[in-house]
Amino acid sequence: MNRPSAVPMLIEWERFTEENPQGDIREFASWLLTHTDPLRKDPFRKDLPARASQLLQDEPVAQAEPLMKSGMRLSEAFQENGDFLAWFFMGRLIRYVKFYTKAMMAQHGMSGPDEFLFLSLINEMDRPTKKEVCIAHASELTTGMDILRRLRTLGLIEEHADERDARSKRLTLTDKGHKTIGEVSIGLAQLQHSVLADLDPANRKHLIETLQYLNNYHFPFFKL
Repeated sequence: MNRPSAVPMLIEWERFTEENPQGDIREFASWLLTHTDPLRKDPFRKDLPARASQLLQDEPVAQAEPLMKSGMRLSEAFQENGDFLAWFFMGRLIRYVKFYTKAMMAQHGMSGPDEFLFLSLINEMDRPTKKEVCIAHASELTTGMDILRRLRTLGLIEEHADERDARSKRLTLTDKGHKTIGEVSIGLAQLQHSVLADLDPANRKHLIETLQYLNNYHFPFFKL
């Protein structure tokens, strides 16, 4: 069995060290994904799904990245401001998810994916309190309590007295809640567009690990 040559990797390492003399192996791995994956090189590539390509042709002003007065795309104009680009693109991704799932959530009486996430957390956690669910979702208490109130009104969750603390209530799913979890999960699996698009398994794993790292980094500073 022929083993793949390591020469291409060494060539890329030379390119990387020329551009980033102080770069380490972890940075090289990220650089390699960005510079050798055609998907990441140009999101306006020719092999976009037909519908997306047609939309870009029909409405050039409404491209995925707005054009700045300089004539550059947003990512070019703000290429030195990584934090701003992260806010912009993560905010966009959340709105895409809401758009894809809007009709499905409305069909089950929910206003958006946050309510489904709360329902899923309650399903997987061990009879959590309301505060525990809010913390798990990194949601402000007032917002989280409103979501829990709506889920209870929909008949998806129910409260039980906490045997150890009379001031707290434990949450579980009702039969309707379990049924809703199953139906929405099937619907999400059948969505035309995955939130991770057409990323291959390696890129999916890398993205999720990066998001997990950012979550773990920021959570200690988050105050409810």
